[in-house]
Amino acid sequence: MKLSFQKNDLLSTLQVVGKAVASKTTLSIMECILVDATEGQIRLTGNKNDFGIESICPGDILEPGKIALEARLFQEIIKRLPQTEGKNILLSTEENGNCTIQCEKSVFKIMGRNPEEFTSLPSVEKQEIVEISQLSLRNMINQTIFSTASGENNKKMTGEYFEIIDNQFSITALDGHRIAIRKTELSESYDNCSAIVPKEVLSELSKIISGGLEDKVEICFSKQYLQFSFEDTIVVTQLVEGEYFHVRQMLSSDYETKILLNRKQFLENIDRARILARDNDKQPLILKIEDQSLSLKIVSDIGRMDAEMPVQQEGKDLLIGFNPTYLMDALQNIEEEEVDLYFTISRSPVFIRDQEESYNYMILPVNFNAEAVG
Repeated sequence: MKLSFQKNDLLSTLQVVGKAVASKTTLSIMECILVDATEGQIRLTGNKNDFGIESICPGDILEPGKIALEARLFQEIIKRLPQTEGKNILLSTEENGNCTIQCEKSVFKIMGRNPEEFTSLPSVEKQEIVEISQLSLRNMINQTIFSTASGENNKKMTGEYFEIIDNQFSITALDGHRIAIRKTELSESYDNCSAIVPKEVLSELSKIISGGLEDKVEICFSKQYLQFSFEDTIVVTQLVEGEYFHVRQMLSSDYETKILLNRKQFLENIDRARILARDNDKQPLILKIEDQSLSLKIVSDIGRMDAEMPVQQEGKDLLIGFNPTYLMDALQNIEEEEVDLYFTISRSPVFIRDQEESYNYMILPVNFNAEAVG
């Protein structure tokens, strides 16, 4: 095999597929990237078995062939080669399976691996193919993924729930303390389908889909896998098994108190309060809603903060406490200048949502001693 590349093309493709390369594994072949130039295109593939990425890399095939190369070493070499005009990186294999990488007077000889040992990406039986803009998908992932769980106690909480109903696409995440939901309307209707997608995959996916509103990504649903296809890249992931939580039963449109407030001003007050909660994530931020005003208070071992801001209030007065970080996570992922918050009683969650429910954030309250905070 003999290939030629332009440095930036090869490096950017390596950085994409490298996100699906295992860093710690007993199978050393999973630490490799497959370079395959046997079918008229140069395909680079990384595969952790439960998550894989394949991308076409621009370059010239001087002699076809394929080889598996240790990903970290391969990427570090390319990164440090000189930047030159044209396709001046030459990659060639030898009969003994080794690989030579040459750029001008810099020459590396590294060990290659048998490409037949490399596990190909699974073939996805495409039951439903949904098209959405890259920008919309990236935004929806970033605006919900913070609500997924990090532990392994409940595997379903470590994934995000994709659901298609007619022309409505929603992504839901929850961690036992909060729920984040984002919805968008698709350009056409599809058969109803759903999947629980691992957050690790979605986190990496959001970094590599860089297109705008007009650039599309195809989401292919199947029983065991989900495939994302965009431009010259394919991302395939195993799905989290099981039935997702009945989230609709956790949501409520009833409320006894509603406030409309300036999102930026509220965020700034919460951010100040978090200074005193930095050593205790469970230190509650106390909200008091009364007479068209919202008072914020936090009391910790290192001090106390009080603040007040005007709101438009409907319904009853209320005293309630929340984890300030959870409030910030939701508010930072809303674009509107003003937001509505809906409450029932001090032991019930707050809902932050718009009229169309294109976003809906639910946060459970934190118990506190009202007398202790004065």
